Amino acid sequence: MRKSVSPLPSNECGGSASTTRVFGVPLEEVARVHTVSGHEVPALVKHIVEYIEEHGHLGLEGLFLVNGNAERVDWLRQRYDSGEQVELEKEADLASAVSLLRLFLQELPEPVIPTAVQGQILQLHQDYSNDEDLCRNLKYFLQQLPPLNYGLLRFLCRFLASVASFQQESWNVGTLAAVFGPDIFHLSTEGDDLIDQETVSRILAELLDNQEELFDSEDDDISSTNDYSSINEQITELLDDERCEAECEELPQDGEEAPTSPDSPQHAETDDSPAT
Repeated sequence: MRKSVSPLPSNECGGSASTTRVFGVPLEEVARVHTVSGHEVPALVKHIVEYIEEHGHLGLEGLFLVNGNAERVDWLRQRYDSGEQVELEKEADLASAVSLLRLFLQELPEPVIPTAVQGQILQLHQDYSNDEDLCRNLKYFLQQLPPLNYGLLRFLCRFLASVASFQQESWNVGTLAAVFGPDIFHLSTEGDDLIDQETVSRILAELLDNQEELFDSEDDDISSTNDYSSINEQITELLDDERCEAECEELPQDGEEAPTSPDSPQHAETDDSPAT
């Protein structure tokens, strides 16, 4: 039985329009206002992806090539930006949801893969023809990304890799990479960007093909909230466990006598020498 998609929660804080916006604002601001811990994948992205996974026929060829109705997409965007509760099941269709996801990525002030590291990542395409070398160096550069960008890119790559697993050979990882590459890198379809698009597609295809090796698991993430109280609690628990283990090692096993100290009554009793 397929689960129903929960509507994205509305802004319960009653903030102004500038604080509730999710489109066209920095990723850090979106995460701070619209996630529980402040460093998760934006709720909007999770909401749309969940809807696509539950209601989209992921094996359908050309799933991401059909543009949604422009008026509906703009209406949904305005509702998200105003902090309203959006129920995609009732108010959207698959094409509109896909267009909304791509619009969010396109309108980020800084692309998911920041401009500062794009040149270095694209250079890998020219420097390494061997896939193993490319993959190893690519992982290094991915680890230099800001935590929010890294988390969002990992989430998108895992989603797209999952979509590719349902597709026929004619609509594969390379095709998905060609569609989403410009959105993730913020490339246009003109001039030098058009030349770079082939490189971007290859890099993104490499990410999709090897996402399990290239990205750490969510369990390995280091919290960016500087929650020192939580860290101290973990250290205290660790010390308590070690202390318990040390004490357990000193306990006598079945059939063994307990160790005695020189000051214990038992030691004094067994150490008595015969009177002379």
